[in-house]
Amino acid sequence: MQIIRYVVAAAVGLATLAAGSALAQAPKVIRIGAPLELSGKFVAYGAQGQRGIEMAVEAFGGSVAGYKLDVLFRDIQSTNQGTVSAMTDLLEKEKVDFVIGPITSGLVAAAVPAWRQQKALWIVPGSSAPSFEEAIAKEPLVFHTYPWAYHYHDGTAKAIAGAIGKGKRVAIVYSDGSYGRSQIQPAKDHYTEAGFEVVATELVRENATDMNPVLQKIRLAKPDVLVGIVQTTDGIVLAKQIHVGKLGIPYLVGTAYPQLQTWSEAVGEAGNGWIGATTYLPGMNAPADKKHPKIFPSMKDWEAAFTKKYNREPEFLDVTVYTSAAMLFLAIERAGGPDKEKVAKELRNLGVDTMLGDGKFIPTKGGALNQAFNEMVVYQREGDKFVTVFPKQFANGQLRPIKY
Repeated sequence: MQIIRYVVAAAVGLATLAAGSALAQAPKVIRIGAPLELSGKFVAYGAQGQRGIEMAVEAFGGSVAGYKLDVLFRDIQSTNQGTVSAMTDLLEKEKVDFVIGPITSGLVAAAVPAWRQQKALWIVPGSSAPSFEEAIAKEPLVFHTYPWAYHYHDGTAKAIAGAIGKGKRVAIVYSDGSYGRSQIQPAKDHYTEAGFEVVATELVRENATDMNPVLQKIRLAKPDVLVGIVQTTDGIVLAKQIHVGKLGIPYLVGTAYPQLQTWSEAVGEAGNGWIGATTYLPGMNAPADKKHPKIFPSMKDWEAAFTKKYNREPEFLDVTVYTSAAMLFLAIERAGGPDKEKVAKELRNLGVDTMLGDGKFIPTKGGALNQAFNEMVVYQREGDKFVTVFPKQFANGQLRPIKY
């Protein structure tokens, strides 16, 4: 009996030593939650988000400050319920200290209550809704890396006014979800400030299959400019029915969707001439950061690396999410580990030159404490190409009316 006890005790002792040795040798890990739209109607955004994060992890060789980067991707299925479930799982079960995503305005809004329960350091590389700006006012652990809704309309209104003059007529179609409702007032304000007369504002249901009744009202208003404040799937319906109906409106303006490959492929020739605003266009001339050229290379070099890896050209959220994740990883490195308070401080002090411009977080008038990347460029589609028309320092062409 004593021998058995001794053997058991010895075995337990050896097991304890082995476990301790294994723990000592186990790599330190930083777990990062990535709730993204990997299926459903906003999959175009989530797919870009995943690619951007993957590229950033690769740029750091898979680790920062001696910690292995472990990204926990979760598919939120482009639904509010999926978003809440994923955020709750990541924050309460997995206990991640850092979150990147979601991207779509409505789904980011759905994530806020779950985030408030366990406040991780939250990187939000999407959501242009001013309501979200209000929701995160004075929140030191939220870092927003995408322009707000009013930045879309500020640039496009100025660009079109500069091309066709003031005193022209504008009609606005907006969706009934948070995306459309949050942007309608900023759009009216900016077009009015730029010298336009807003002659119609028409509401459409999200996921509507027939927008013709609304478009007939727009036709009667005889606008010079039509602004479509809808998301990608509704933007496809809108563009196709405007084209088939031959509305004859010379200038058509979208928000993010005219740049998306999924939108372009779906609408075909109906997308020609559409105007949009973005943070990124292929071929933009952005130099490398002098201190971190491998992490933030020139746009030309980053595009080449992305194309080699994915066999396709990057889209604007590929660049946005990569830059956002890379800034987070660099801040973790400077903080020496995953202490989120220290990482937040390093993010606020970062100041790097990225492919999207100055990577510096500053407060906004709306109350957000940490905002980067407010400037947008305005472009017009010419077939499968983009012509930059605003601001002047990036312009390589002029706005042209659509030929029906």
